[in-house]
Amino acid sequence: MSATIKDSVVIITGAAGAIAQALIAEMRARGAAKIYAAARDVSALAASDTIVPLKLDVTSDADTAAAASLASDVTLLINNAGVNHNTALLAAPDLSIAKEEIEINYLAPLRLTRAFAPALIKNHGSVLNILTILARVNLPIMGSYCASKAAALSLTQGLRGELAPRGVRVVGALPGAVDTRMTAGLPIPKMTPADAAREILDGYEAGEEDIYVGDMAKGLAAGLAQDHKAVEKQLASG
Repeated sequence: MSATIKDSVVIITGAAGAIAQALIAEMRARGAAKIYAAARDVSALAASDTIVPLKLDVTSDADTAAAASLASDVTLLINNAGVNHNTALLAAPDLSIAKEEIEINYLAPLRLTRAFAPALIKNHGSVLNILTILARVNLPIMGSYCASKAAALSLTQGLRGELAPRGVRVVGALPGAVDTRMTAGLPIPKMTPADAAREILDGYEAGEEDIYVGDMAKGLAAGLAQDHKAVEKQLASG
C-alpha cells in the first residue's frame, strides 16, 4: 500500500529536533497540506501557511487528548519524539533512565496512536514510527535505549495487526546513526538529518512497511538476516 505526502495532514511529535525539522522541510517540499508541529516547547517553532505549532508533552494524557481533539483532520501521525541517555543497562545508578526511555520511546507512541486512531480510521490514514536499527539488535553501551526501541518495534508490529484491517497503514523507519544531539559523542559515520528524512519519506511513499534508512541500517539488516548471533556478538564487543 503506497501513500503520498502531497495533500496530507500530518502531526509530528518531537518537532523541535533535528530529524523532525528535516522531515518537516521535506514534507513541505513534497506538498503536505498541513503539518502540526508538536513539541513540549514550541517557542522555536514558527507558524506559517503550512505549519501549525502545537504544544504537546507526549507523556501527558491530557495534552494528547487535547491534540487529538484539535487535529481531527490528521491523515498521518509521525511518532518521532524520543530520548537516548546512551547508558548501559547495569551502569545506570537506578531505573530512572530506563523508565524515562520506556515512557517516551514506547508508551508515548502507544498513547498517541490510541488517541489518534479514530481520526486515522475515519480519514484512512497512516502511522509512521521513527525507530532505529538498534530496535533489532542491542548495542550494550546504550542497552537501555535499545530495549525501549525494541519495545517500540514490537508495538509497531502489533499496531499494524490491529489497524490494517481498519484501513490504517502502520510503518516503521529504522535508521542507522544520524548526526543529531543524541549521537554527538559517538565517533562513528553518521548520515545527515536531511538525507535520513528523504530516505524515510521515499520508503513511506514507496509503500514499505519497514524502512531501513542509510548504509549502516541496511548493512546491519543484511547481517541480521544472514547470522543474527554474529551481529549481536559484534556489537557486544564494541
